[in-house]
Amino acid sequence: MKSRCHIAMVVSFVLFLFLFSAAFLILPDHAFSETENRGLQSLPHADAEHLLSGEYSARINDYFADQFPLRDGLVAIKARLELWTGKGENNGILMGRNGQLAKRLFTLARADGETVEESDLFDPAHIAGAAEGISRAAKRANVPFSVLLTGRTLDVAASAFSYPCALSDALARELRQSIDPSVTYLDMLPEYRARYESGEYVYYRTDHHWTTLGAYYAYKEVMRSYGLEDEILPESAFTRTVATDRFLGTFAAASGFDATPDTLEIWYRGNEDAFAVTADGKELPGGFYSTSYLTGRDCYSVFLDGTHDVVTVQKRGEERPLLLLAKDSFANALAPFLAQHFDLVLLNLSSPRNDFTNLSAAAEQWNADAVLVLYTLGNVINTDRMNRLQ
Repeated sequence: MKSRCHIAMVVSFVLFLFLFSAAFLILPDHAFSETENRGLQSLPHADAEHLLSGEYSARINDYFADQFPLRDGLVAIKARLELWTGKGENNGILMGRNGQLAKRLFTLARADGETVEESDLFDPAHIAGAAEGISRAAKRANVPFSVLLTGRTLDVAASAFSYPCALSDALARELRQSIDPSVTYLDMLPEYRARYESGEYVYYRTDHHWTTLGAYYAYKEVMRSYGLEDEILPESAFTRTVATDRFLGTFAAASGFDATPDTLEIWYRGNEDAFAVTADGKELPGGFYSTSYLTGRDCYSVFLDGTHDVVTVQKRGEERPLLLLAKDSFANALAPFLAQHFDLVLLNLSSPRNDFTNLSAAAEQWNADAVLVLYTLGNVINTDRMNRLQ
């Protein structure tokens, strides 16, 4: 009887392997994951250079992980198992109180040019280099220059997790101490952390961005940095509209957790039609807001139509000062507020196609009246964009 059970188990296991191997061969590869909102690894090309460097091995592993049949369902099952066993984390995403998610593991860029995957540390020498780049760019600018390095969710929502915030505090301290005191450095982490702890909805639960309310607080701080506090529009000047209450962001996708959806608001001033908004040379028909994204996974791309290399905003028929905004995607939700006072040129510092790190040259090219650098601490840790500013 035992031998029959063993044979049945072996046959079942072999059949399982056969079916999944056949699925790999029969099912078409997918280029994009709607669930995770990211591109998937295609079958890599094998050549001598990539084989010797080990890059082919890494890519083929990514290929099998990304194209595995029933992958989304298996990720969800793994996430539930991680919670049941008390781990409280899956794929580097923490599950905290009140459904708060946060990314714990980042790619660590080092000062020697090497990178470390899935690390929760930072390289002090790399951070010092970033501070040096920021200070260098500020000194070369001939116009008012402000820097806002936005906190990661892990930094802002520290009270939601048992994970220690000592590394977040050390990172913030390293930047404060290393950036030249003459630079207008807007350190908003203490304010965001305090507002989060008091129950304000300043960062999304399931996504890595700040909410529209969080962006509004950044707008107020930027205006103060340019001496324009008297021109700040109060919250009552806007009509707050719930664009969707079904927003499941990047953390929900990567973790596989059964997350509670976020609410995404659009704050309308009532004069949105007065602005011409272009993205990479083409005018956006929806202006600040591309509402078609609200029906998909990437709801945050409702702001400025998502990621573009160069976005310009002009108020029709009016001459205004121009603000050059060197940024990542956090700035997309901030731009509609700043556009009430400035014409804008937004340059994507994270672009894989163009290098916008020469800010003094860009300010001269666009005849900018002021420069704002807005970059998240996660990108400071894992890229060299801040280190190369000039």
